Amino acid sequence: MAIEIHCPACSKGIRAPDDAGGKRGKCPYCGASVYIPMPAAEVEDIPLAPVDPRAERERERLRQESILYAAQVDHDEPPKYDVGASARSAGGSGAAPRGRERSAADDEPIDVHDLVQKFVLAMRDSNLVEADRIAGRLRRRREQTDEYVQGLLLDQMGLSVKGVPQAVVNGFLKNLLERIA
Repeated sequence: MAIEIHCPACSKGIRAPDDAGGKRGKCPYCGASVYIPMPAAEVEDIPLAPVDPRAERERERLRQESILYAAQVDHDEPPKYDVGASARSAGGSGAAPRGRERSAADDEPIDVHDLVQKFVLAMRDSNLVEADRIAGRLRRRREQTDEYVQGLLLDQMGLSVKGVPQAVVNGFLKNLLERIA
């Protein structure tokens, strides 16, 4: 049985042999290159399995855990669980690993306005490493930063950065809020 198609250039009907399916040929009327599709009988069905909701929930839970762990490692945050307790119960040495100690940098005054501007400039320049570093510093003053950035987002003038549309600046500010949350 032949494959029947129409030339896209001249719209004339063309018959091609079955073995030409999946290839290109020339229209006998106008010479245009024509794709010859596979015959319908040769298209094989791919067996699909139904989605298992439990497996999907477990996959999503594991994905969220890995994201949380990566965020903790990237930003030097202490883990939200006590590794020492599980080591002691398993007969370990009992010496719990120490989390990040408080430093003088935690108590230093932070100019939120200046750091938010530097964050937006880093994002504008696609300097994501610097933006992450600044977001980490702003996270130490989460409430103050959140209040300041929310005010900027509500203000009609907002934070103006030369050469950057206000909508883009607002997008950067929303990104900052997500990073410090």
